[in-house]
Amino acid sequence: MDPPARVSETGAILLGNLVEVDGFAERPFRVITHIHSDHVLGFSKSKKHATFIVGTPATLEALEVLGMKVPPDKALPLQYGEPVKLIDETLVLQESKHVLGSCQVLLETSSGERVGYTSDFKFPGTKIMKGLDVLVIDATYGDTHMRRPFKHEIPQLFADLVLDELSRGVPVRVLGFHGKLQEAMEVLRTHGVDAPFIMPRKIYEFTKISVKYGMKIKDFYLEGTRKAAEIIRDGWYVLFHHVNSHRNPSVKITDIYLTGWMFDEPIKVLNNSFRRKAFAVGFSDHGDFDDTLAYVEEARPKILVVDGYRASIHVAMKFAREVEKRIGVKTIVMPRKEKGIRVFED
Repeated sequence: MDPPARVSETGAILLGNLVEVDGFAERPFRVITHIHSDHVLGFSKSKKHATFIVGTPATLEALEVLGMKVPPDKALPLQYGEPVKLIDETLVLQESKHVLGSCQVLLETSSGERVGYTSDFKFPGTKIMKGLDVLVIDATYGDTHMRRPFKHEIPQLFADLVLDELSRGVPVRVLGFHGKLQEAMEVLRTHGVDAPFIMPRKIYEFTKISVKYGMKIKDFYLEGTRKAAEIIRDGWYVLFHHVNSHRNPSVKITDIYLTGWMFDEPIKVLNNSFRRKAFAVGFSDHGDFDDTLAYVEEARPKILVVDGYRASIHVAMKFAREVEKRIGVKTIVMPRKEKGIRVFED
């Protein structure tokens, strides 16, 4: 018999009998935990089939900016901690520290079981769901070597790198994913970087939503406007582009790539030529192995389901073994076949 919380072979997290999360499964209620591509799987199908599409207000607004508008008659925005009755099940979105609007999902089934799904998270800032019958956990960084011993120093190191390049008279371009870019902006502002920020339309609109919901980002400008052109002529600015952007600035500039897939060192030199310097910085919105294990240790669900779709099956199985060995919680990996996608938006 399947547990009341599980991961389907298409990547949908199934909670109770009525709710699908981050994937399509022909259920009447679709929850989207955040805007990254591996969590909006099957969005167009859910938009047609589901009675309601649920997310935080910030997530639903951000989806529209990214071209995935939820029909007004199907949108069900929920604040953190606000319960809603779905026929005979009760749904609550819990706070999560990942990107703008991200959430965890907690459901009480018709038979009284409490089940939950963490989605992507990191500490501090993520509320740990306790007293669960079944917990589905993200284990993208579930291998024992996936530790970032420098994670608490990264904000200052990142800001210092940007300041160093600006002090040399060289503008900086930061490349990352939606959500992570806005966190990077806030980090730079709170660590003494006051150079103007310039960004293309989609990132600009996403940043406006981030500010609306409380992020501390100021002095940002739309690329291509007269004001942005004046700033670029002055040569003292930080440019923000999506990591998949193919635009290559014609001016001398230092590129900084934000990635979660660095475990041995916080900053790596990628290119050190006179014309174009480039660095990778270990800046992640995901908890590492230690964070993921710590979540399970504090939550202590009766059954743990490890998402083997978004993580590789190899990593998911290793994490499951570590949980059973170190914590003693019964653990299941779902799905068991290597059909998952690799996480690119880290």
